[in-house]
Amino acid sequence: MLKKEIHDPVWFFDMEWVPDAAGAVRLFGLPPETTELDAMKKLWEATKGYDAETSPRPFVKHLFSRIVSIAFLSRRIVYVDSIRRVEFGLHSLPRLPLSDDAPSEAEIISEFLRYVGAREPQLVGYNSLESDLQVLIQRGLINEVRAEAFCRRPDKPWNGRDYFDSRFGEWHLDLLQRFSRSTNTPRLNELARLCGFPGKVDVDGAQVADLWLGGRLREIIEYNQIDTLNTYLVWLRVANFSCKISEEDYLAEQDDFREFLDREAENESSGHIRRFLEKWDEA
Repeated sequence: MLKKEIHDPVWFFDMEWVPDAAGAVRLFGLPPETTELDAMKKLWEATKGYDAETSPRPFVKHLFSRIVSIAFLSRRIVYVDSIRRVEFGLHSLPRLPLSDDAPSEAEIISEFLRYVGAREPQLVGYNSLESDLQVLIQRGLINEVRAEAFCRRPDKPWNGRDYFDSRFGEWHLDLLQRFSRSTNTPRLNELARLCGFPGKVDVDGAQVADLWLGGRLREIIEYNQIDTLNTYLVWLRVANFSCKISEEDYLAEQDDFREFLDREAENESSGHIRRFLEKWDEA
């Protein structure tokens, strides 16, 4: 199921985006005073599959998807007194707690791709090759982002790090590519829940646009972070299923991850992590 041995480090990432209201104003020649919601409605109405009754908010093209949050969980192996441990870090752009001066979309994309290019982790996502990566590229073009290190590719596709290739390497591993690509394709939330993991906690993707319009960016970022945690847990099952990790290390890593989340939950502002753990205990 997995062709290569597990990389070190690994970053489990996810992104959230909303219809690009400013882009809609330019694209459709809307009056400058058009509200953000009305501009979004124009994009939805122009999208294939739109139906005022049954599908009022279809997925817009990647080109029109403004990135508002990127979250990633980092995983790396460390040795403490010769004992193998797994060290985790939970990160987001914008960072939490939010500051009064939130970064622009261009800054979010540029900083994330700069980190990836410099540190060269394996990227693991869920539907990330056909979705997240395409949004990053297309929105990067729109925002005049330069990402030299991230875009660097080997002369031969099997001979070095390549985040754009899924045939010869696994530097960018899309877990969904390992499952059915038919109408029976599992959603991350469904797979996580059936595996006994929390899945989504407070928010689902259909709420992101309304949260954005309501100025509730923090809730979007928290939801984004929760998806990275579920992505990691599903990946760990895949790694165990593929026997790319020993049974002993698999069990120990689950303990390391739970200890990491327990520490994160001690932070007063990490209510979403506490709710994640509570839901896990109930599963």
